[in-house]
Amino acid sequence: MHDEMLGEKMSPHRRIMVFGFHSDMLTGVIKELRRRSVEVVYWVAGKHDFMSSVFNNKSVFPNTIFHNMNDAAVGIPAHEMDTSAFEPLSEEFIKRFFECELRSLTMMDSINHTGVLFAKKLHLYHHYLKYWRGVLTALRPDAILFNDAPHVSFKYVVYCLAKHFGIKQVILRNTKISGRVLIVDDIADYRKLRMAIEAQKGANFSFNDLNPDIRDHYEKKRHVDLSPLYFRTENVKERTHRLHRFLPSIRVLRKNIKARTLLRNTYLYAKMLFIKNEPLSLEKFMSPVWLIKLQERKFAKTKKEFKKEYTGRQINPDYSKKYIYVPLQRQPERSTLPDGGVFVDQILMIDILSHAIPSDWVIYVKENYMQWVLPRAHVGRFIGYTEKIIEKSNVFVVPAETGTFDLIKKAQAVATVTGTPAWEAVLRDKPALVFGNIWFMYCEGVFRVHDVESVKNALEKIQDGYKPNQQKIINFLKAVDETTIMGYRDVRFRGREDSNLVFIKNDKDNIERLTEGFYKALIE
Repeated sequence: MHDEMLGEKMSPHRRIMVFGFHSDMLTGVIKELRRRSVEVVYWVAGKHDFMSSVFNNKSVFPNTIFHNMNDAAVGIPAHEMDTSAFEPLSEEFIKRFFECELRSLTMMDSINHTGVLFAKKLHLYHHYLKYWRGVLTALRPDAILFNDAPHVSFKYVVYCLAKHFGIKQVILRNTKISGRVLIVDDIADYRKLRMAIEAQKGANFSFNDLNPDIRDHYEKKRHVDLSPLYFRTENVKERTHRLHRFLPSIRVLRKNIKARTLLRNTYLYAKMLFIKNEPLSLEKFMSPVWLIKLQERKFAKTKKEFKKEYTGRQINPDYSKKYIYVPLQRQPERSTLPDGGVFVDQILMIDILSHAIPSDWVIYVKENYMQWVLPRAHVGRFIGYTEKIIEKSNVFVVPAETGTFDLIKKAQAVATVTGTPAWEAVLRDKPALVFGNIWFMYCEGVFRVHDVESVKNALEKIQDGYKPNQQKIINFLKAVDETTIMGYRDVRFRGREDSNLVFIKNDKDNIERLTEGFYKALIE
């Protein structure tokens, strides 16, 4: 296999591979790009609506090789892809991707619905590496588009291979500023944002120099104590119960009796239980809804064990102590893998902090409540997880219901892999330690750390009285203003109460904004 730079030169019209982009909004973006002489040579997707309107309708993209995402996950090649000439992997080539291998194998856990053993997972990873190397070599795309940081195993392998071969990558990333997205070419480096910050050195911007939506975000994050939107707008317990409940709630029964729809809806519900779904998985299988509910019941018991272990060891925080606040991030999630790198193991971060803090400081760790609620969360912890956290005498876990803004207010600093509380902290004049890669890692008040020495260096400055400079934060937000796209990636984000999308006329306007951003990234 030759390791020449496959993406070294862009052709007059762009030939791209696409991963995801199966929402109506993002499919609209790809259609607009086609009108600008961008040819889609390969498209991996899997949403039902997309499959019926695009995947199975060759008249829309007649020259595109379509690959069902579920097939890709289990190692089934695209039907139109001839793999007979794909070369076997060499020992040397495999060794170049050891870091990719580790992360890819870890990502498999989130879709391992059938208990696939390690030996088969390793074989599947090697298949990914061989197949996607063959595809990139055969098609020689000018660029690869991802609708998010690749955090499904086979997509991450494609990302690693593209970096190896020098193929341009165009990746859509959300920010914590609703209605603002970034387009990057590396999941660990927000290059345009970093360059904008460097270019404006020496300049000071006023608050009024920021766009109104960013001003509003800044003011709310500094002064308003709001829990995350999903927590405010959804009944978390009800959401949990719906996953594994066979019988409807009393409220639903009363509603149907009153509306005289009980018999009809009972019939439809019973019929729904036997509908077969094909979840994204490492092995092909069709699962009826009733079986999924049984599995979720089993997983719910596991999550209850996690919660029981945690609550049995929690203490109320003593705000008179000097402490580092560590809010755990829910897992599995893109925010810790791939964004966290090795710190997908959050205990690794806590161990470093425990060794680095002054002798009279403590660490307060707070679990993410959604870790006990959301689907797949049972693979994000293990029995004994809390015990490992509190092995150190200076580390304590506090109730998950403890107000995050109360903990930020009294903390010496906030430490996280890539979590939002770090961003909220610096906006409230508290320094933050960030172990992973996130868009606000370049901001004033954020210390990027990775070992005991870098943490100690940061804490020395904090002990000397360091506080984030709000003028420098405004300067950072000006760079964010200039390098982000005002838009939303999906209709789910369109009506959010905190999104400030009044500047976007409609979905068509949004598609045009996103299209322009992607096209600029492709031709630069």
